[in-house]
Amino acid sequence: MPRKATEPPRKRPKVQRPAGQRTEVPSNIQDIGQVLRTQNPDILAKELPALRSKLYPRPDEVISPQDERLQLLKAWLEESPGASDLLDAWERTNQLSTIALLVTIMSSTLTLLSSHLPYHQHGLPIIKTLLSTHWTWQLGTYLGGSHNDLILATLKLFNAISAFGGGRERKAVFEAFPWDNKTLPKLLRMRRRSKGTDAGVSPSKPDIRTLYILFILSFVDRDASSSVKTAFLEQRRESFVSIFKGLSQDPYPVIQRVLQVSWDGLWSDQKVKRTLKIGVFGEATLSHLVKLYDRAVPEKEGELHVPADIVHHFLLAICCRPGQGICFKDRGWYPREAEGTVPVDEEDTTDRRRGGSAKVHNKILANFLPTLRINEDPRQQELALKIFLASPELVAGYWSAAALTFEPRLSSKWIANISFAGQVISQAVPTSSFLLLGTTEYNPMPPPLSTIMANILPPVGTKAYFTKGLQTGAAGLVQHCTALALAKCLRKLAEVTRIFKRIIAALEEEEEEGQWSQRRKEVEKEARRRVPEFQVIVAFSQQHLNSPNTQNASKHTLLSEVSQRLLWLYQECLPDVVAEARFEVGKLVLTLAEGWLMPLPKERKNSREDQVQVLSPLQKVKQLHVLRLLNTSDQFTWSGKIASSSRTYFQLLLKTFCTTGVRALHTTLRVLLQHVLATSVLFQEDPAEVDSWLSSLPSGIVCRGLGTETPDGAPLTDEVDSVVSFLDDCTQRCLKTPYRYMEAMADLFQSNDVSTADAAPVNAQVEAVASPLLMTVLEQILAKINGRLMSPSDALSVFTFVRRLVFKLASKQEETGYFALRTIIGKLETRMASDDIFENHPSIRGAMRRELSIATACLRHLEAGPRSNVRDRKDADAVDVFLDRIERVPVPENETAWMTSAYELVDWVRLVDCPPTPMDISRLVSVIHRFHKPTLKALLEVLSPLEGQLWESNILEVLEETHIEVDFDWLFVHCSDAQLGDEQCRAKLLKALFSRQVTSPEVERAMRLVLHGIVNSGGRTGVTKDLLLLLCDVFSGATARLDNRDVQSLKATIVMLAAFLGLCLSVDISDEVHDALQQFVRVTFNPTSLDDKKVLAPIAAQWASFVKEMLSSEQHDKLRLAKPWIRFMELSELYAVLNLIESSQQQGSVISGFLEELLSAVEQLQGSNGGPREELPVARLLGLQELLPESPLLEGMIARSLAAQLPIAYDGILPDLLPSEGLASLYLPRHNHLPPLPLDLISRFLEKEAWTESTAGIVAVLLYAQASSSPIVVHWLNYKKYERLSIDHLSIVFAAFLDCSESDADQVIQLGDDVLCGILERFLSEWPGPSERRLRRLQCICHVLRQDTQRRPLLSTLLQKKLHALPLENFAFEAMYIVRRVLDVSGCESLVTSFVDRVLQWAVRHISNDGDRDEDARNTLALLTDVSRSNLKLKAHLVDPLLTIIIKSHLHDLAALDLAVSLLGNIELKPVVVNRLIQNILQHENFFNLLGKDSTPSQRNGITRLLDGLFRLHPTNTCHPSHVEPLVQVYGGTMSTSDRRLLSIMRLFEAEKRTSISPFFSKWSPSPDVSATNILEVVQNFDPVKMLRTCLFFPGWRRFGDDTKGVKESPNDEHMYDPLLVIALSAQMLVESPPTAALAWVKLFRTNVVSLLIRCLSSKDVNMREAASCQLSMIFGGIQKSSMQEKSQALYVLQLLKNVMTPTADNVPRRLPTYSTLILLHALRGIFYPSNFIYPRTARFLLQRPELDVTDVPMLFNMLYSNSDDWKKERAWMIRMLADGMTSTEDWRVLKRRHTWDLLASLFQSSQKDRVLRAGILEVLANLTCNAQACNSLILKSSLLSWIEIQLTCGHHGETMAWLRILENIAVIADNSKLQRAMGMEWFAVICRSLSHIVQTSEDPDAGTLCRIAAVVLRLSLMEGATKHCLEPVLRHAVAYLKTLESRTQLRPPVRPGTTSFSAPELASPPHGAQGLHIIPTLTDAFGAWGAVVEALWRVSMALDDRVPEWGILTSRLLIWRASAGDDGSRLGEWVRKESVRATQVYP
Repeated sequence: MPRKATEPPRKRPKVQRPAGQRTEVPSNIQDIGQVLRTQNPDILAKELPALRSKLYPRPDEVISPQDERLQLLKAWLEESPGASDLLDAWERTNQLSTIALLVTIMSSTLTLLSSHLPYHQHGLPIIKTLLSTHWTWQLGTYLGGSHNDLILATLKLFNAISAFGGGRERKAVFEAFPWDNKTLPKLLRMRRRSKGTDAGVSPSKPDIRTLYILFILSFVDRDASSSVKTAFLEQRRESFVSIFKGLSQDPYPVIQRVLQVSWDGLWSDQKVKRTLKIGVFGEATLSHLVKLYDRAVPEKEGELHVPADIVHHFLLAICCRPGQGICFKDRGWYPREAEGTVPVDEEDTTDRRRGGSAKVHNKILANFLPTLRINEDPRQQELALKIFLASPELVAGYWSAAALTFEPRLSSKWIANISFAGQVISQAVPTSSFLLLGTTEYNPMPPPLSTIMANILPPVGTKAYFTKGLQTGAAGLVQHCTALALAKCLRKLAEVTRIFKRIIAALEEEEEEGQWSQRRKEVEKEARRRVPEFQVIVAFSQQHLNSPNTQNASKHTLLSEVSQRLLWLYQECLPDVVAEARFEVGKLVLTLAEGWLMPLPKERKNSREDQVQVLSPLQKVKQLHVLRLLNTSDQFTWSGKIASSSRTYFQLLLKTFCTTGVRALHTTLRVLLQHVLATSVLFQEDPAEVDSWLSSLPSGIVCRGLGTETPDGAPLTDEVDSVVSFLDDCTQRCLKTPYRYMEAMADLFQSNDVSTADAAPVNAQVEAVASPLLMTVLEQILAKINGRLMSPSDALSVFTFVRRLVFKLASKQEETGYFALRTIIGKLETRMASDDIFENHPSIRGAMRRELSIATACLRHLEAGPRSNVRDRKDADAVDVFLDRIERVPVPENETAWMTSAYELVDWVRLVDCPPTPMDISRLVSVIHRFHKPTLKALLEVLSPLEGQLWESNILEVLEETHIEVDFDWLFVHCSDAQLGDEQCRAKLLKALFSRQVTSPEVERAMRLVLHGIVNSGGRTGVTKDLLLLLCDVFSGATARLDNRDVQSLKATIVMLAAFLGLCLSVDISDEVHDALQQFVRVTFNPTSLDDKKVLAPIAAQWASFVKEMLSSEQHDKLRLAKPWIRFMELSELYAVLNLIESSQQQGSVISGFLEELLSAVEQLQGSNGGPREELPVARLLGLQELLPESPLLEGMIARSLAAQLPIAYDGILPDLLPSEGLASLYLPRHNHLPPLPLDLISRFLEKEAWTESTAGIVAVLLYAQASSSPIVVHWLNYKKYERLSIDHLSIVFAAFLDCSESDADQVIQLGDDVLCGILERFLSEWPGPSERRLRRLQCICHVLRQDTQRRPLLSTLLQKKLHALPLENFAFEAMYIVRRVLDVSGCESLVTSFVDRVLQWAVRHISNDGDRDEDARNTLALLTDVSRSNLKLKAHLVDPLLTIIIKSHLHDLAALDLAVSLLGNIELKPVVVNRLIQNILQHENFFNLLGKDSTPSQRNGITRLLDGLFRLHPTNTCHPSHVEPLVQVYGGTMSTSDRRLLSIMRLFEAEKRTSISPFFSKWSPSPDVSATNILEVVQNFDPVKMLRTCLFFPGWRRFGDDTKGVKESPNDEHMYDPLLVIALSAQMLVESPPTAALAWVKLFRTNVVSLLIRCLSSKDVNMREAASCQLSMIFGGIQKSSMQEKSQALYVLQLLKNVMTPTADNVPRRLPTYSTLILLHALRGIFYPSNFIYPRTARFLLQRPELDVTDVPMLFNMLYSNSDDWKKERAWMIRMLADGMTSTEDWRVLKRRHTWDLLASLFQSSQKDRVLRAGILEVLANLTCNAQACNSLILKSSLLSWIEIQLTCGHHGETMAWLRILENIAVIADNSKLQRAMGMEWFAVICRSLSHIVQTSEDPDAGTLCRIAAVVLRLSLMEGATKHCLEPVLRHAVAYLKTLESRTQLRPPVRPGTTSFSAPELASPPHGAQGLHIIPTLTDAFGAWGAVVEALWRVSMALDDRVPEWGILTSRLLIWRASAGDDGSRLGEWVRKESVRATQVYP
């Protein structure tokens, strides 16, 4: 209980020391020793306080290294090591108070010594003594005593020991502390009594509870090692959990410390298993933490120390992040799947053990959430919401568990509950959970209905509560909260429905049968059942329809808004519910018309403020709700009239559309009006026309004020009312008789005189020009004007509207439509020509005529001549006076006056009788800009195009500054000829069109306007050209902004327009217009696009006929007009034109240019039709050379036509025809035969004066094609006619000559010495950059050196001389390329040596300068590495600096390390150099990082290879202890290649020095962050999971004596320990430091080291079995002497093992079957991991048997056919054990005895859907097929092959790789001869059929799978004696698989072939075991894998008895692969290339 406030504070009374007894503070070691050695306890008690005060360090004190206390302690401890004086005094003293002083001094001493590293050596002996058994027992008794000071001192001492040296002795403290002391829990209840929460406890004055908490926290804080944390949480979890029990009563610093350590030390440490963390923070711990929320106020004045805040953030961190803390990643709305198997490791998480059958992943959070008080604390509410957001699965179960009160009542708790429910419902739908795991595809199975509904409408009394809360009797606040919650539910329902529809569309489900479709219907049905009836919502909304009272205006507004929202949401989510109710939607519009949306006209007569009612934000939102409801309702009659009013709903909507200034309202109204009008009869012909009508309406945002008059006294009223009323009246009339107005429009056009020049013929489609409403408007205007039924102001407004409307409609018309619109304007102009209209108001009449003139000018844009703006001088003076006056008018005071004043100026422009000049407009713009900027847009719209005021004034610049948008169409009609020719004006037009997000209809209207301008221009060349350029720019902008579908639609539309079509087909256009048209066609249309060709097909066909007529009539001057369309003609038409030109033999420059364009089009179209490329015949192309003798294009076509008859890549170079899409779209040519060619054809091209690339190509092709061409080329070369050629052309010809002459060396010998040397000198004169040209020259040089044996010394000398003169930096790659090709050529030794020496020097400079490592440098180093692996002897003085610089600066570079290793094989280095290199590596600053755990395996492998090579050069000198010790530190002890190589070096050290390396391992640790002090701790630090993996996947190939001469290639697994190391360290431990304490034995067994020793008894290595059995016997003896609790169980297991270990005849341990050792090691492991589910089962099995039967499979039937609740786990565990144990023939005999495979086969057949079970059985089968005897027996006796074939026909989803590896095992392991004798060749046929079925039915093509398929098929094809015809279907399906992979993966060849090295896929060699059976290999080089597959399948096709079609397919691909990889990369491809060329070559 808390102390009373009136009680005085307790203080310890100060003791007055008698006079003369003053105690002096000890100042030297003599004083300290004298005090401690005194025998008088009283004197000791008096002197110790001074010493304590002297040594006491303050909590926050920073101790300096020169602190006198440290110097004093150092001197004292040197005099008294280990504080022996203090300990002796401690032993002599019996007084508890004195002991407390001594303990305090000891803790202060350790704290001081721990502050700096040099003093640690003095503290370690003290700690070692204190942690001995005697002193720990003594300290434990103090903790159990009743002396509080002594308890405090003891806890301080333990804290000091734990914190000493940063926690270096924390592990020892943990092991020595008396945790079993039963009095320890009472320490947590011993608080210091004081007033307040933390008044008596602080970091400087901790109480007992605080000290004990700090001591417990020290084992899990950030400084503690992960192993200590793991051990502490595993063994003493209850101690850590107990500190949270009273945490709510602790002071803030303690709470902060506990939570901070929990986060930093536990949750932030990834090395501590998450299982242990979750075990600590379970439901009990969370319940204690939640209590801290009650402390929600600062507990120190002026500080932010709020416990609730810190615990809140802590809980947010561990509860709200999926995958972290106690929050597991769930499946969203899907329930938790049933667990199939449990992994056999240490990671059995708590949720799996406790909640394996639970339906949620987060069981802890599910139980924790209902305990949160969400209606009382906002922090807890936030926590709950964040948890729901992280784990959506918890929402469904929360409602019933939390039992929240949802029954409506006016209480704060209910309001909080309903608000919280709304927030939960409003959370986002977890759409990611709807995807299949790890994919982007949707799950075909929807979530459960109950879960979905729980996240939409809580199932707790939803309908009843919502209905009650919305009823009339409920309070307003209750109604509002209920309505808001219901609205959130409906919004969630709408969102779920939308997502479901998207998933249904993605899955392409049928409406009736799809699961998602059915679930959506179920959701809607259930939602209807849970929501209130719609009549309830209607009644709720009717309560708030009337105008609000002034007192409750806010309440009424809120309720009204939410009621309208509910109506809209019901209509959107549940339209059927609304349709069933009797509800008139029009009432909503009526209600809005009466007060909310807009006032009635009669109510707005007084002022501007009355005209536009100011709406509150909620009222605007309410309007949105009503409009959205109307938009989705099919019951809204928009043309009906409002009750008791003559106005219609349509009029109200139009009025609001014009006057609203809210963007959202305006957009929604536009959508609504477009919807209702487009579905009516008015706009049935063209629904898109509605937008033009709406855009023509006046804007009410800027309007004139009341009382405005014209100069002649006519009142001016608001335009919106006039136009809206007029348009509404017209609409009503048109709706009554729409067809009458359609007929009236047709009659109007037919009665018109069409003989005028501008008239167009009227056809039957005139009625589609516009809506019949247009004729209604025309009729009503004339009627009202004639009947004087309009006021002047209304008439002007309507005329302005008509002008805008006609202009908008014009942009969608063709010429017929323009004529119709002109007719309408003509009718109005005729009527307005009379002066009897508004005769009293001439200004209005003039303004109306002006509007009609503007309309006429827009329709006749660009027709008129030059514009004139001439006015009378008197009028000009009057205008100037007026402008001067208004410029002096000050700015009005209020906003309404600003607008009215500005709009008066706009009216002045419309009414003034003399047109203002551009200068006048500029002055008006400045005034209006000063008054009211938005009015500038109105001014812009009243400017006349006839007066040229827009472009010549400054209005556009001002509009741009004020960011007011200008329409493109209005700007365009204001453009004159001069403006259209100005690029800046055209840029402004484009900016106006594309400044905002543009749509396809807008672009189409703009293009129609431009095309109409072309028609109106009357053929004026300049205008037509400018308009075409503008059209080109418009289309370019549209292409960049619209999607492809809209662009194609625009293209089709523009081509169909008569204006464009006429322009394209015109043959009388000027050159300027033609050039502009050609540019437009080039920009707009793509000749390679099939869609574009289809669009232009009519034009292209017409021009094809035109061209034929022109050629026939010899009108060659017109052929230039056809050039834009040639590329769009069909190939047949082009061939016809070409035939016509050939037959006529017409010549001339025009014909030549046209023929060149024609051939270019033919070249483009060849091969673009989706099929093989069709080349023109060579003979025909040669004939065309007479017409085009010097055409590079024609030569190129000849070269390609010739090359098409040869195999692809015949010259070893990739062809240019490879598409960018990859190999999938490549149509490979057939191997055709060349047609007969003239024998002197090559001479014709050789004698040409000017060569092109194509000329050289033709000569090269002829060299390959005609054998007779080589002598001609020899003759040509000998006459030195090549000197006029460029080097590139010469290299092409010479490379082809050498390649074709490779088999005939006489051709090269016939070349003269001077010729050959001259050619080489030209090649060496200059070198191009990295390209095919350089590669070709190098190939020529290498070919010459290899073929010309006689002149090889001469050429070698020439090369050395030339290349030595070149800078080495520019020639390193070339030198190494030549060396690589002539390395084995005799006579080139000096050349090779010289080049290699220079490249070595280059490499030193390049690597030392940190070269940029471009591709050339990388290839050079790679070639040097390759050359170094040969027998070439290198010079030591050149290699030494290279090795040095690699080790110094590039030890991380894998390529440099490979180079260094290769150099070591061909060099003799001195021992001193080798030692220096080794020391450089070991002393490298990043050595431990590069070989540490964070490095990559390839880095570790490269460095260890280099070290291994250096150590083995001179073992006697290199094997020094100083060299080996660093290797031990980086050695991981695993089975990885790098670790085995390091172990091999250590064994080399032992062999050379005859010294064991065991001393190096005495303090070694397998984990770098864990330290060890002796060999026992080394063994105890082994990772048990990794050790268990070693037991299960035991490397049976490992032997004693392996790797003595280096590491061999073997399985690499860094997640397994090396059994040799474990055996050696275990033996060393048993000899040097065997475990003695019970805890030490337990730790040893928990590492699974003993289990590995048992597993070693099944090893085939006798030495390994002997070592293991010897150690097991020692362990057996040691256990008998121990006192551990598990002693009897462990002895029983080892006794069973001992009984079966009978000695053999040669007195060596027998080899036990693997199954026997496995069951024993699992049983032994279960003893020390009793939480594992297998423990009771193995214990029961062994206890039921007196001895172990080693000839039987243990626990087979009990586990395989278990009927327990965990039957699935047991069966999976048994199958896993069967797979692990099948390693030898003896194991097969054990399995065979019980017919185990037959049992598994039956299980496999009956479990088609259990993928985990099937995968496990396949692993067993894989291990069985790895054993020859088992494989043969299963095939012959169990019909395994037939069974496999049957299973594959039933499906193998996800098992493709496993079946492939099993079939490969059978092909490799089975005895073919035995199978052939028993089954004939049927076994081979079954394998082929099975393989064919696998390939044919594989799901997703994968490169790794294809590589394995190719490997298996190739292996089958190489079998001797097998009938190969069975492989034909396999090959056929494999090639189809290859093609599918090419199309899906888009394989591409490299950019620079020939120099790029490809890595072949590294596939595991058979036999394939269970480990990694299902893993698809990841290929880093997809193209290299493709090449390897092509080679393998081609070999298979060659092995077949008959030729198959796949041979040709594979041959072409093999040639491409050879061209990509080079001759070295594909020797097979090179041989195929040469043979293919030889087979197609023509011989004379």
